[in-house]
Amino acid sequence: MEKKTLRNFLICGLILLIVVLFPLVNNNFIIRFGTDILMFAIMASAWNIIGGYTGYASFGNVVFFGIGGYITAVLMEKAGLHFSIAYLAAGGGAALFAVLIGLPVLRLRGHYFAIATLGVAEAMKALVQNLEITEGNSGIYLPMLDLPIQGQYYFFFYMMLGTLIMTLLATYFMLNAKLGYSLIAIREDEDAANSVGINATLSKTIAFALSGFFTGLAGSIYAYQQAFLKPDAVFTVHTTVKMIVMAVFGGMGKLFGPLIGAFGIEIISETLSNYFLVAHTLFFGTVVILAIVFTPKGLIDMITQRKFGITYFLENIREHRI
Repeated sequence: MEKKTLRNFLICGLILLIVVLFPLVNNNFIIRFGTDILMFAIMASAWNIIGGYTGYASFGNVVFFGIGGYITAVLMEKAGLHFSIAYLAAGGGAALFAVLIGLPVLRLRGHYFAIATLGVAEAMKALVQNLEITEGNSGIYLPMLDLPIQGQYYFFFYMMLGTLIMTLLATYFMLNAKLGYSLIAIREDEDAANSVGINATLSKTIAFALSGFFTGLAGSIYAYQQAFLKPDAVFTVHTTVKMIVMAVFGGMGKLFGPLIGAFGIEIISETLSNYFLVAHTLFFGTVVILAIVFTPKGLIDMITQRKFGITYFLENIREHRI
């Protein structure tokens, strides 16, 4: 095994150990905050499959989050099924929906695709608001987790952690398989990819389904954690924008880029909201803009290149003609 590969495995193992032991701080607020970070890391990593590796910037990935949440709510509340079944059904249902809408909308490119996916998310929100089974705008309750409060915090934290690990492993194996090479070829030049025999339609649909599957799983855990769902809460465009910003902030098209972005964005956001209660959104937006201007390839590029000086930032500005 190469020294670089071994080093990366050791670093990943150390990070995983820290995260696993994180809840031992025995502070419910910190555990809940960590759970939120993991949830957004899942969604940003899932978005990265279709947006970062395939080059199709979806502005409607929140639809999978909402579908996952409502499948879980309906199956548990209306059908009386266990969460484990609802959890898997949520991921499967979101993936199936991704295939159904992906077949037509993945024929579009660029901003046409982005607008189409945004329209799908808004249409699904309107549908859920008017369905009797979802109880419309009144919201739907889920059964409470039968554990002590502290146990509930641990349960949702480790569910999110396990789902994130599964997302990263699936992405890693995808990248080292034929599908991964096909997606990167499509991102670089789809017409050229088609000309060399790559089935672009199939590859894009699979990528969209994987993105939907993992986002749906995150939505399932979130729904059970909240124990109450309303359409406005789980189909908001703000969630999609946040997962995209996290992927770009950390580094699109990189395995750990969205993970770093999720940690960075959530910590910055929480810190600024504590010190600037009213204007924290303005300061937060400024920080994100500066980060993207000076590190357009994401924080992970700066970390892997080990360049933290002013020269690195100036090189980025010149290279990207900002």
